Amino acid sequence: MAAGNTMFLIRMAYWLGIGADALWAVALLFPPLFFTLTGAPGFNPDLQVKLIMGVGGSLMTGWTLLLIWALRRPIERRVVILLTAFPVVFGMFVVAFIGFLAGSTANAWIMAKTVVLIVSMVTSYVLADRIAAQTAPAVDPEPN
Repeated sequence: MAAGNTMFLIRMAYWLGIGADALWAVALLFPPLFFTLTGAPGFNPDLQVKLIMGVGGSLMTGWTLLLIWALRRPIERRVVILLTAFPVVFGMFVVAFIGFLAGSTANAWIMAKTVVLIVSMVTSYVLADRIAAQTAPAVDPEPN
């Protein structure tokens, strides 16, 4: 694979993560959008749920900014994309799966999207790791 195509794939995973995290951050901070995305537009959360969602939205905002920071040096900071896949996106998959099992069929699309995100992020990490291994300086063995 050409170096340009490889970097495009690596960066694309970061952009997908940035987009998904930013969307969920906004949705968590604005409950009507959250429940539209999850298939329950008429839900009216109480104060406790809104506070919990606010914490989640703040964390997702921070993770979005972390991905933007990592995108500036995607090879050197490749562990960020792996940490985004596991536990962040995988955790979202598990939550959506639990919702699906509880009868919320709207969570099926969330599960599908998280699988795509995980595959793209793990692929990005593997590609970045290969580039890092190729460009790493040779280390002399320790003297006896």
